[in-house]
Amino acid sequence: MSKESFKEFIKKRPELAQAVFNNKTTFQKLYETYDMYGENSNVYDELLTPKNEVKGASSTSFKEITNLFKNIDLDTVQRSVNGLQKAVSLISEIVPKNNNEFTPNYEERPINRYYED
Repeated sequence: MSKESFKEFIKKRPELAQAVFNNKTTFQKLYETYDMYGENSNVYDELLTPKNEVKGASSTSFKEITNLFKNIDLDTVQRSVNGLQKAVSLISEIVPKNNNEFTPNYEERPINRYYED
């Protein structure tokens, strides 16, 4: 099996390339499977479905969730929250708390009076 025929096979089955991009498998494993079993094999379906996943169940595992939280930098989150709190307090100081506090300084001029006659 040549590399060109493998490339054509991947173009026919884009879900295999998507599995590589989602870190479910590698192109090396796909090529080795392609070289051993050929194009028409159920082995590719097994590569796409993880062994510990039950069909119909949620694809997010507890391990994936814990890995997600491990990658969060809590110091950065705390600085962001502090910055937001400062921005909200600044805006609340600028915006009037009660609309009745604002009174315009405009005095209406009489209609028959022009240019301070």
